[in-house]
Amino acid sequence: MTHSIFQKTSDIPNKDWEQVLVAYNLYLSIPYLKVLEETLQGQVSLFFCVSYQHGVPALITAFQLVTFVDSREQTRSSFLKLFSETKSKRHPFKMNMLVCGNVFADGEHGFVATEAISQEEVIVELVAISKEIEKRFSPHKKISVSLFKEFWPSSVVMMDGLLASRFKGFNIDVNMVLDIHASWNTFDDYLLSMKTKFRTKANSAYKRSKDVEMQSFSSSEINTNSETIDILLANVLDKSEYSFGRMDASVFAELKKNLKDDFSFMGVYLENKLVGFSIAYFHKNIIEAGFVGLDYTLNVDYAIYQRILYNYVEQAIERKASQLQLGRTSELIKSALGARPVDMKLYAKHKRPLTNLIMGAVLNKVTPSDYELRRPFKSGFEV
Repeated sequence: MTHSIFQKTSDIPNKDWEQVLVAYNLYLSIPYLKVLEETLQGQVSLFFCVSYQHGVPALITAFQLVTFVDSREQTRSSFLKLFSETKSKRHPFKMNMLVCGNVFADGEHGFVATEAISQEEVIVELVAISKEIEKRFSPHKKISVSLFKEFWPSSVVMMDGLLASRFKGFNIDVNMVLDIHASWNTFDDYLLSMKTKFRTKANSAYKRSKDVEMQSFSSSEINTNSETIDILLANVLDKSEYSFGRMDASVFAELKKNLKDDFSFMGVYLENKLVGFSIAYFHKNIIEAGFVGLDYTLNVDYAIYQRILYNYVEQAIERKASQLQLGRTSELIKSALGARPVDMKLYAKHKRPLTNLIMGAVLNKVTPSDYELRRPFKSGFEV
C-alpha cells in the first residue's frame, strides 16, 4: 500500500476521501474536520491520510496530536509522574499523545476502510502511518504515546491486531446507549413503555422543570450568547479530572454553520436567562450526545440536567433515529432513561520500550468506574 499524509483539509484529495467515506461518518467529513482545523489551532494538530491499494483509495485516517492533562493529586504523587512531560509536583500530569480518533467524541472516528483491504492490512497500515507522523511531522512536540480510541465490542477482534505491535489494550468507562424502539412515535409512547416508578420519575423531572424552555440555536444565536455559553461549559469541564483540550462557543457556532441539521445546539432558558445547553451530532441514523453546560446553582431545583437528557430522547424519536449514544459518566441517571452500558476499548503504546512495559502494567489496573443500573422498561419490552 501507499499513502499520502496531509496537515490541511484544503490539501486532502476530496474525491479520493469521499470515495472511501461512502458509509458516512460525520466526524471524518471535510466540513467537520475543517471546523477543528480553523478553531482549535494551538490546542490540536491534525493529520489526514489517504491510503491506496493498487492506486485506488482504500483507507482514510484522521489523527490528532494533543496534550493530555491530568490534574488529579494522586497522579502527581505516584510513579505515573515517570510518564509526565512536567516533573514538578506543583504542575499537573502532562503527556503528548498522537490519537487515531477524536478526543472530543466517543466512539470509532479515526478511520474508514473499504472492502478492498483486509482487517490485517488495515492494522499494519494504521501503525505505519502513526510511526511516520511521529518521525516526520512532530519534531517540535515530542510524542510520548500513540493512542487508538475507542472501539465497540464488535471491533475488538480486529483492533486486537495492534497488540502484535506492542500496543496495550484497556477498557474505559462504558458508553450508555439507548436503542430507540420502533413503536416510539412520540415521547409519550416512550414514557408509556416504562414501569410506573420510572414514568413517575420522568414526570417529576418535567414538573420541576416546568418553567424551563428548550430552544434550538442557530450559528448566530450561539455567537450572540457565547460569553454565557463559555461560562456554563466551564462549570462542567472544570469538574473533570483530565482534558485533551477544550471546545468553546466559537467552535459550536462553526459546527452549526458547517454541519447544519447534523448538529444540534439546544439552549436551556429559565425566566429568559440562559442556564444550560446541550449539543448533539446526527449521523448514520444515530444521535450522539455531546457537551453540556450547566448552572449548578439551579440544576437540582429545576432538574436541568435531567431535562437535557430527556430532550435527547425527544430529539432521537423526532428524528426517527435508531440509537441514542449518551456517552460516558452519569451511568445511574442514564440507565434510568433506559440506556444500557456498552464496553469501550482503547489501545496505547509508549515510544520507549521499557516505559511501555511499565505503562502496560499500569493499564492492566485501569478498570471502568463502578456503576449501578436501573431497568426502567416494562417486562418483556427490552429488545
